[in-house]
Amino acid sequence: MATANLTKRVLDALKYTSSCDYFVWDTKLKGFGVRVTERVDGEGKVHRRKMFVVGYRPRGGRQFRRHTLGMFGPMTVEKARTDALQQLSAISSGSDPAEAKRAQRAELTMRELYPAYMEDVERRRKPSTAADYKRMWERHVLPTFGNKKVVALTLTDVRRFHRSLHKTPYHANRVAAMLGAFFTFASNEGIRARHDNPAHGVEFFPEQPRERFLTADEFRRLGASLTRAESEGLPPAPEHRRKPPKEANAKHRPKNAGQPIPANPFGVAAIRLLALTGCREGEILSLTWDSVDLERGYLRLSDTKTGKSVRPLGQSAAAVLASLPRIQGNPYVIPGGIPGEHLKDIKRLWHAVRHAAQLKDLRIHDLRHSFASVPATGGESLLVVRSLLGHKRVATTERYAHLGDDPVKRAANRTAKSIATWLGLPPGR
Repeated sequence: MATANLTKRVLDALKYTSSCDYFVWDTKLKGFGVRVTERVDGEGKVHRRKMFVVGYRPRGGRQFRRHTLGMFGPMTVEKARTDALQQLSAISSGSDPAEAKRAQRAELTMRELYPAYMEDVERRRKPSTAADYKRMWERHVLPTFGNKKVVALTLTDVRRFHRSLHKTPYHANRVAAMLGAFFTFASNEGIRARHDNPAHGVEFFPEQPRERFLTADEFRRLGASLTRAESEGLPPAPEHRRKPPKEANAKHRPKNAGQPIPANPFGVAAIRLLALTGCREGEILSLTWDSVDLERGYLRLSDTKTGKSVRPLGQSAAAVLASLPRIQGNPYVIPGGIPGEHLKDIKRLWHAVRHAAQLKDLRIHDLRHSFASVPATGGESLLVVRSLLGHKRVATTERYAHLGDDPVKRAANRTAKSIATWLGLPPGR
């Protein structure tokens, strides 16, 4: 057991280790110590902490317990030692702070634990993921379970809730998965028992991945719409059209009111780059110039859905990038209206472009699928397609495998033709 006279200098010198947590106990105040932890989350980020603790055995009990006082840094050694002395004095009189804390946490409602969970999500997940979680919580979870105690929720509750969202199966599954992560967090915080996760028994709805690939003719129509948007502008899509003005105000409107105006050239460039690179929307909108290597023909992305990623850059995509002006003081390839920030949203432009191209069912993410379909149809291997898209696992790329199965079809035809001959059947075409 490691011991030391706990001072700021001693705590600053304590080394972190990824192999295990360890404790150092104070030589002056028995039961006062510090726990040194190092954790690596799912995205590879390292979290290091030194937590002040009180170690004790409650009166009449044998089990050794620890009660956390606070984190070194926000809490000074002097403050922690004072709090530890007070806690140890109370323990000697019969109190049990760990049990009291557990009892207090057992009373927490879903709404009360939500802020702490979101803080943990924002620390560990990407901002876009945290925003999705917040949206799902406020739209679905809080209205349904907000006033219910965290320890009271059962598998039956979560199953019934999941089934209530059956009209949007993909969304229902995402909400249930998020609840599973929430209850894991609650277990780690000591609010629910270990391995007591009521969301883990939920049977997810089957999901059919949507496959929408642009044909050559559709690509041409999309390109023509982008050119028109850039040169003369496009009328807004039906869902974004403003209501006609009232008769009293109509006569005061300028004659050219409502006429299309040329689109933001950076927004047009963003859509072209999405089609030419297969990148995700967020990857293009947040792309910085220091991630663009035009000389070697690569995009070196430091933060994607799958971590760091290097994507090959075709000459046509490189030409679009080379044509874009650089805005002084703004590091982004697709700058926004606010100095130093990137363009946040291209939905309105996208809807107008796809409406003009008569591609009403096309999602912006389908440009990524369409980009992948071209090499897959041309017979390129899945490993090549995987590198183009920046997939972490080959299994993710396998959805495009059927597009390049012409050799397999030819083999099936040859095999069936031979067997048909042996069976005395017409060989067919």
